[in-house]
Amino acid sequence: MEDNNLEFPFVFPKESKPVISIIGIGGGAGRIVNKIQACKLTDTELSVFGMNRKEMEELSLPHKYLIGADGLGSGKNRSLAESECQKILPSLEKIITDKILSCFIVCLGGGTGEGCIRGFLQKSVDIQIKVKLLVVTLPHSSEGLEKREKALLLLDEIEKLADGIFVVDYDGLPCSTISDLYNEADRKVMGFVGSFINMIVKHSLICFDFNDVRSFLRYYSDTKFIDFFTLYGNLDYLDAELSDLLKHLPTKYHTLDDISNLIVAIHYNRETDEDIVRKFLDMIVSADIMNKLTKDTQTKWTMIHDPDMEKNIFRIDIFTKCN
Repeated sequence: MEDNNLEFPFVFPKESKPVISIIGIGGGAGRIVNKIQACKLTDTELSVFGMNRKEMEELSLPHKYLIGADGLGSGKNRSLAESECQKILPSLEKIITDKILSCFIVCLGGGTGEGCIRGFLQKSVDIQIKVKLLVVTLPHSSEGLEKREKALLLLDEIEKLADGIFVVDYDGLPCSTISDLYNEADRKVMGFVGSFINMIVKHSLICFDFNDVRSFLRYYSDTKFIDFFTLYGNLDYLDAELSDLLKHLPTKYHTLDDISNLIVAIHYNRETDEDIVRKFLDMIVSADIMNKLTKDTQTKWTMIHDPDMEKNIFRIDIFTKCN
């Protein structure tokens, strides 16, 4: 016989909600966010906003939002996209409310992305999202100098609305075909976004958390632009690569003294031999990363267990900001 007064001895845990949102704006950014699904980021919700219905239908993402009524695209008309964007902001607010970080991905040079990114960032500021991360691609010079100049001007205008900005410049990619150019840009965006988000959503084996990420973005440096590279391999390879840290940084870093902020994120499999882990840590502490940095450089470390990595292999993600 059923007892309607039965009391459970514990409260069932509530279903966890994503704490991070990654939002692509426009066709190119939608393609990138669709690929980011392969990164399998935990506690993260992926969404795309676009004006071209056909492009949107080709994406396998569950969260897709059509801007405008006709679904025919922006026609490179930034003003049209900006006007239609206002109507979709309530949907955006539902997505980013209660998130600790919202990452906006946009390919500048297109009408939808350029028309909507200001409104999207402003909405995230208005509802006080803790961290607004902006990831952009800049159009290649072959697409026209005017388009490129407008994209750079817009980036300068919206910089104040973001906490951190990562830029992939098509002009800086050594590719010989348009297809290779897009694929390489997509790879760079995915690499940065996946690595940055994993520092927050994956448990650090040493004292590191979301506040360290916020500190990296907001303090000790006037710039909001982030530089990033990653190294992957065994001890011998990493020892050689870290002997000259400067070669991995953009030319604006004339010396290591130009690094104002630094995060070193180490990924490895905990089943790695303890002796190798010990040698690796001794090696990285004695490398340029520590020995040649000034005492004014704000340095943070995190170590993350990745069960999918090979044993005795390490990946080092390095994020920097310039003075």
